[in-house]
Amino acid sequence: MPRAIRISLLLLVLLALLIGAFELPALLRQLRLFGPEAQREEQARREVIRPRAEGPEASKEKVAIFWLDPENPQELRAVETPVALGSDPVQRARVALETLITSAPSPAMRVLPLDANLLEFYLLSDGTAIADFSDAISREVPTGISSEQLALDAIVRTLHAAVPQIQRLRILIGGQEVETLAGHVDLGSPLDLSALPSPATTPPPAGAGAGSAAPAKSSAPAPAPAPAPAASPAPAQKTAPASPPRPRR
Repeated sequence: MPRAIRISLLLLVLLALLIGAFELPALLRQLRLFGPEAQREEQARREVIRPRAEGPEASKEKVAIFWLDPENPQELRAVETPVALGSDPVQRARVALETLITSAPSPAMRVLPLDANLLEFYLLSDGTAIADFSDAISREVPTGISSEQLALDAIVRTLHAAVPQIQRLRILIGGQEVETLAGHVDLGSPLDLSALPSPATTPPPAGAGAGSAAPAKSSAPAPAPAPAPAASPAPAQKTAPASPPRPRR
């Protein structure tokens, strides 16, 4: 190859490298800007095309769904939501959990990732429920004890509001038992729902004990009052608090 052609090719290569050195930073900036924008567009697309959870041929009833509190994202807010739950406990549980995933009133209130599909749900005769989620629930939940705890609390409290007879909940991911949700909160044993308050229970009046019952009315005339020492009221029955999932160290 003649010397002049070799020199020309070398100059072209050097010129291309020089242009690339100037253009590369701008290209990298564009890629960094494109990444979040593409994620936002993909999230919006999923929200549009993913169907809302509805029960089959069932009239809607209001049930408490627990999403993030927009004023305090470190807490949950119960939102009375009209949902077609149906009468079958398994169907009620599935619809309630699907509503929790797909129907948050705003993106700021979403506590579970939109990709966290509920694959299967089983209810055993002893009151133990088994919820099998896709691995997106562990992959896309923000890492940290508080985020994982909020996600589990939202599942447990929403499930209890829709199906109060569930006593325990075991969570599977991709059909497999897991030790934690996303590395922190322990899932080695079932979550206890038995001590949660009943969604239909009306709080007792002020001053009444937790285990006290309303006195029965009698149609017989009241006898004349007789002096007698006042009976000591029965001690209020204490209710054990729900056992939260144990954080792993």
